[in-house]
Amino acid sequence: MENTSTVESAKQKLNDWLDKGIIVSGNKLPSERELEELLGVKRMTLRQALLHLEGESKIFRKDRRGWFVALPRFNYNPSSATSFKQAAIEQGRLPSWGYLTKERVRTAAPNILALLGVKEGDALYKICGWGALDNHKVFYHETFINAQVAPDFIERLGEGSFAEAWETIYSKKTHTKHLEFKPTRFSGSACKGIGGTPGTPSIRVKKYRADEADKIVQIDIEYWRFESVEFFIDL
Repeated sequence: MENTSTVESAKQKLNDWLDKGIIVSGNKLPSERELEELLGVKRMTLRQALLHLEGESKIFRKDRRGWFVALPRFNYNPSSATSFKQAAIEQGRLPSWGYLTKERVRTAAPNILALLGVKEGDALYKICGWGALDNHKVFYHETFINAQVAPDFIERLGEGSFAEAWETIYSKKTHTKHLEFKPTRFSGSACKGIGGTPGTPSIRVKKYRADEADKIVQIDIEYWRFESVEFFIDL
């Protein structure tokens, strides 16, 4: 077992580099082999120090690409009418997003079917994608939409946002009807979608959006990088 003081010493040296801006936010840390040499420690000691800093939201991992310095936290109110794009721009951040898959499916988890008012075998849309800040992907989402409520949604969405599609194409104003937050780890799909690693700390957000009649029309399941966001809700 590694000496606790040795791990703490390695962690402190890394922390000093971060605090002094020697490696700036969003940039990649040297490889683990280089860090071992720079710090004069063994691989196990280094790995524990890095995991401590990850737990403190100072750094994050990208699958097969190494460790990166955490970006400033994004302050986000998921219940607000303000979109992810607009909130990011207001905070001086560069937002971007992309869709990985858009498909028409005929099955989903029973609770999703029930909430959307869809029977097993009826059509619904499943859209998977990611959102990024300053060219770093910070969340992965799986979105479900009742195909009867929004015909041809996946064809008409293009690369635009859901909020814009609902309002401009379907003349529906949607609002957040329900939110759930849970600290967890990245799912396998999230790892593939935004380049995380199994076990990466995450915040899972379940969000139900409803129309003017308060009928649920969209369900989002999001996995956010733990260090990337600070959620708040105005009461």
